[in-house]
Amino acid sequence: MARARRRGFFAAGGLPRFVLRRLLLFIPTAIGAGLLTFLLVKIIPGGPAYARLGEDATPEAIAVVEKQLGLDKPVVEQFFSWLGKAVTGDLGVSFQTGQPVSKLIGNALPVTLELVLLAIVGTIVIAVPLGVFAAKRADRRSGRWIRTVSGVGLAVPDFFLALVLISVFSVGLGLLPRLGYPRFTVDPADNLYHVILPVLPMILGGSAIVIRQVSAAMVDALASDHTRTARAMGLSERVVTWRYAFRAALPTVLNVVALLALGQLGVTLVLEKIFVLPGMGSALVNAIGVRDYTLILGIVLVYVLIALVVNLVVDIVSGLVNPANRGE
Repeated sequence: MARARRRGFFAAGGLPRFVLRRLLLFIPTAIGAGLLTFLLVKIIPGGPAYARLGEDATPEAIAVVEKQLGLDKPVVEQFFSWLGKAVTGDLGVSFQTGQPVSKLIGNALPVTLELVLLAIVGTIVIAVPLGVFAAKRADRRSGRWIRTVSGVGLAVPDFFLALVLISVFSVGLGLLPRLGYPRFTVDPADNLYHVILPVLPMILGGSAIVIRQVSAAMVDALASDHTRTARAMGLSERVVTWRYAFRAALPTVLNVVALLALGQLGVTLVLEKIFVLPGMGSALVNAIGVRDYTLILGIVLVYVLIALVVNLVVDIVSGLVNPANRGE
């Protein structure tokens, strides 16, 4: 994750060298994650052949299917065969459907990314101003009330919040649909209408985290010498708050948002099943259920690459906005 102080960003070639080093680290990280996932799925009881034929299948029938799927080969050979193809962009075919894994992921990924992006945008719009407000009124009742409510929100699981929202807005009031997912490219308005309910638990749960973190970072920033000097110069409180204090707290805020984005990917595993959405979370849960090894490996690999890219972007942005790296 990004560190608050990143020296050398603006030295000659500093940023390109940093990005190149991080990109090179993507390779061993992705391979390590793939190997770990491969070993984990191998120790899950059962297998693709049992999932396809059922528990009553004969050993002979199981052996035939495993040979067809290449599962009769040594584990090491299976892994390096998958890895060699994955490096070229070939993630194989699903053991259960026979469709290319890349195609299945290509259909599911936009659903999950839409949920996460909408949740992050909604969280930032709600939580950042409330966090700043709570920090500026840290010793007042309003600030304490915001921190208390956000603390309670941390204790409420997203899946429970989703069930409550379904009961209120879908079953009780009939305002929002419980099921259905029209693609954004087909009908943007209807798409947004259907994803409001799945995204709400993510926004509310994420806001509880971000409010507390932003508030804590802003309390420190508002009490810093840098901010006191700005006040002594006669600048307005609005300028002091947003131009000086918030800018000093911004690297911390970015790190929190990045961690939240990665956490929201995990939240979609549950919410996509609750709302029956055809996203990556549902696909992964279903693949684990039927021991679809190639699909599991492909989805995990995509998750790992997303995490690496998010961390890289946040490291770069944090370094660029940090006044210490600009000689300020």
